[in-house]
Amino acid sequence: MHLVKSLLHFPFSCLRLLVVVLLLSTPYSSKGQDSCRLQISLLTCGSGEDLYSCYGHSALRISDTCRGSDWVYNYGTFNFGDPDFYWKFTQGKLAYYLNVESFTGFIQNYAQEERRVQEQVLDIPAADALALQSFLQNNAKEENKYYRYDFLFDNCSTRLRDLFPRQFGTRFHFGHAMSNDSCSFREVLDYYERRIPSTRLGINLLMSHRVDERMSNEQSMFLPDYLMGGLSDATLDGHFIVKQTRELLPDVQILSSPTNWASYSAWLLLLTIVFLSMAKPGIRKYLLYFDVFFFMILGLLGCFMLFMWLGTEHEVCRYNRNLLWAFPLHLVFAFLLARDSPKVQPYARYASSLLVLSLFYNFFAQQDIPSEITPILWLILFRLSKYSSRIQWSQVSQTFRYASSARS
Repeated sequence: MHLVKSLLHFPFSCLRLLVVVLLLSTPYSSKGQDSCRLQISLLTCGSGEDLYSCYGHSALRISDTCRGSDWVYNYGTFNFGDPDFYWKFTQGKLAYYLNVESFTGFIQNYAQEERRVQEQVLDIPAADALALQSFLQNNAKEENKYYRYDFLFDNCSTRLRDLFPRQFGTRFHFGHAMSNDSCSFREVLDYYERRIPSTRLGINLLMSHRVDERMSNEQSMFLPDYLMGGLSDATLDGHFIVKQTRELLPDVQILSSPTNWASYSAWLLLLTIVFLSMAKPGIRKYLLYFDVFFFMILGLLGCFMLFMWLGTEHEVCRYNRNLLWAFPLHLVFAFLLARDSPKVQPYARYASSLLVLSLFYNFFAQQDIPSEITPILWLILFRLSKYSSRIQWSQVSQTFRYASSARS
């Protein structure tokens, strides 16, 4: 009763003033909450010197101005300390996972490696930003964070690429990273691997026609630089999603393209063997030892390619047409050469025919053969022709025995 009486005697002007203050305080409070928004940005890191880093890296940064937090969500993390690391990596069973680390620690690592880091600050409504943060926090839980890495179709960049249409649906549209069907996976990979030509050759030998398929605009974003390009003019609700692009770290490294010694060595080997085959018989006898070693290496390479196809989960290693020249049965051929077997001649004929057919087929097939392999293909055909011709095997046998006795 005393409270009611007090209100009745409260001056009307004071009540009006109180109402005005409450009304004025409401928008300021709302504005304060709007300014306390999450800031989400895409981090794109430049190439490094090592194989795993030569393609660059993508991560998502979420900073909270209210809580003072600044975290980086990184899908490209794996446990290098796993005792079965190399075996799991070879089999394609190495588990990658989403790691959450402080932005300070993340940027310090790239500063030490002298690698470029660019940031695209995104213009995302507060509700969508909270939903995106909630998804990543849930995905970072122990039971959700692991996934099976796939070099082309499921990696640190594609995980972020797929995140935007999953969260925003048809409201979101990627921009232009590259024209559809203008380039193959292998062509862009060759560009990023140009600084490691020997490793590039090995990778190209193991990858099948899958990497020779032409990429769509969104498929090209399996590489971080292309994801950054596709996001630069992407739209959300009809407006550009990137509101600011800034360089956090410059590209300090001077990464030169070394000489492709693999190609020069292959041509030199071909010319040397051709020259020796035209030399005197006393020199030509040693070519038999070369042939045994040469076809043994080819056979072992073919066995490894076959293992990568049938014994691993690497999609890009399946149906590898390089097996038509790196034939696993070349191991048997090397054994036949060393044993003076009369089956050398028919094997050489069949293997020569298979190689010629594979070369013709390559003009129509989608899989490209690395240019460094061209002299090796000619060398295989040249040496097989020596055994598939109509010479008597007894002559080769005598040469082998003469070389063996001379060596002993």
